[in-house]
Amino acid sequence: MAKDYPRSNQIGQQIKKEIAEILQYEIQHPTLVNVTITDLELSKDLRHAKIYFISKQDQIELEKALKRSMSFIRQSLSKRMTTRGIPNLEFIYDHSIDHNDRITELLSSAFKK
Repeated sequence: MAKDYPRSNQIGQQIKKEIAEILQYEIQHPTLVNVTITDLELSKDLRHAKIYFISKQDQIELEKALKRSMSFIRQSLSKRMTTRGIPNLEFIYDHSIDHNDRITELLSSAFKK
C-alpha cells in the first residue's frame, strides 16, 4: 500500500495557490491574463512539480509565454515560500476540461435525437 505524504500535499497546495496568485497579479504578460491552474502534482522528494492549467487562449502561445516567464515565476515563488528549495516547474495544458466539454456535447446531441 502506498504511503500518504501529507507534507508534500500541503506544500503542493501552497505552491498551486502561490503560482495562481503570481499569474493573476504579478505577471504583466498579455497572453497569461486568464490562465487558471487546475491541478498540481508534486513529486515525493519535492523536486519536481507538474502544474496543469487551462485558458481560452491558444495552447501553444500559452506554453511559450509560460516558458519565457518561468524564471520570474520561480523567483517570485521562492520569495513567497518558506521551504528550503523550489521544485522544477513544468506547465502542462489540462485537456480534461476539453474532453469533458466534448462528452457533454455528444451526450446532449444524443439525447436530442
